[in-house]
Amino acid sequence: MSILGITCMRNDGAYALEWIAHHFAAGFDRMLVLSHGNTDGTDAVLEGLAADPRIAHVSFAPKGQKSVQWQALKLAQDHAWLGAADWAIFFDCDEFLCLPKGGTVQDLISALEAEKGAFDALALPWRLYGSGGQDMRTEGLTPERFTLGAPQDLHFPMGHLFKTLHRPSAFRALGVHRPRAKKSKPARWLGPDGGALPAGFASSDGAISLYGIGQGARRAWLNHYSLRSTEEFLAKRARGLPNHMEREIGLTYWAERNWNNEEATEILPMLEATRAEMARLPDVSREVAACVTAQSALYQATMGDIETLRLHFRLRLLTGSTPPSAQEGRDFMRAQIEILQKDKT
Repeated sequence: MSILGITCMRNDGAYALEWIAHHFAAGFDRMLVLSHGNTDGTDAVLEGLAADPRIAHVSFAPKGQKSVQWQALKLAQDHAWLGAADWAIFFDCDEFLCLPKGGTVQDLISALEAEKGAFDALALPWRLYGSGGQDMRTEGLTPERFTLGAPQDLHFPMGHLFKTLHRPSAFRALGVHRPRAKKSKPARWLGPDGGALPAGFASSDGAISLYGIGQGARRAWLNHYSLRSTEEFLAKRARGLPNHMEREIGLTYWAERNWNNEEATEILPMLEATRAEMARLPDVSREVAACVTAQSALYQATMGDIETLRLHFRLRLLTGSTPPSAQEGRDFMRAQIEILQKDKT
């Protein structure tokens, strides 16, 4: 069973090794990395790692008005590895697959098929992790540095966005959160608990959140470390999001992601295998260290800007976000829908 991981990076060399190793340890057999506009040494990290035949690095220069992420998806769509893969997922290097019961992704797929029959797509929701009050970057792997996250039943739609492990042959094309459906034959989707998703979900390419869909205990999900420490967050802000260059990264972004409500350590037993895989991969320790140094230098440079200095001060005042109640979450969704419907008329 061939499992392909696909990602798009820009100045993410500080995290590339741990992220790729984690997913090889979880059962992926190939990783396709598309990157653009790197200025921190990420190209050296990725080219070094690509000495391993399981890793391919495709560097590209974005052209035209189409979003960078969609340009990357088109390149991935045309890559030979996608056609050869039994299963694939497009996700980011701050999203780490968590298998709370252990085993590999192949084990999970086989178990689900034994229980539920053949299926084509598995929705893997985010579990958002906060900064844990950490100001500066420390040593260690991302999942061991940040262990405080949102409740599984967070009543906030963003907390239920998902990425999709899917059979490429069952879909028309790759997508950011979910692959594009074939009009001729709907794919069979399962939720993270292994249950079938509602009728109509398969054909609705715009359905990218599982919020409001009843679920049992999750069998897998993605730990989403979109903030990390304040230092790393501000360096990310200065760099800009690799796939959404125009999106502001500020207090709103922080507040919607800084969940430190539960000790969420289910991923930690996976890290021994991650470290073993890191040791087997080509030695890029010096290249990774150069990226970390470049990231720190970028952070220090941003602190000379008064608005960034003020933002840093305010971020440290916001030690975490407070989960809304179920009723507050429903009221928030209902009010938005009413306004959007009114705007259409």
